[in-house]
Amino acid sequence: YHVDGSIIGVEGGFSYWQKASQLVYNDNKELNYKVIPRYNYIGVSALLKIYPWRKGFNISIGGRAGANLNSKGISYDSNQEDSKFANYHFATVAETERLMKEKLTGQPDIAVGGGFGYEIDHHWAVDLRYFYGLNSTIKTEHNDYNWAEHSTHGQNIELSISYLFKL
Repeated sequence: YHVDGSIIGVEGGFSYWQKASQLVYNDNKELNYKVIPRYNYIGVSALLKIYPWRKGFNISIGGRAGANLNSKGISYDSNQEDSKFANYHFATVAETERLMKEKLTGQPDIAVGGGFGYEIDHHWAVDLRYFYGLNSTIKTEHNDYNWAEHSTHGQNIELSISYLFKL
């Protein structure tokens, strides 16, 4: 919401977003694996918008909070079942993925951020924002595999194109 000629506006909304990353491991014995955490969120956001020239260009600051829709959103792929690794007695790929889903659980996402935007002809807006997560988005449950809890604060870049309605 922005009153024509005002230096201050606000924006709030409901959002869906996805966070994903990828860990690839290759060693000198040709063991390879790939871990892909992919979590989906639905949440709310609130931003204060400053319009230095009272229209058009704006600077936004604020935050968002979202609930994790798939806390077991990890996939795992490996060549650990190849015969050359038989002496290591690795678990199956399916069992390793099951254990990861059980012990590495997705958490809610709470982030602060800001960015820049531009409103075109009072009907369209383009915004580029950056969000930094305040909490760790993956919780390492107690386990017997020496998997340690590490901070996994998310960092997101968001590009949005919006249609604006007159209120």
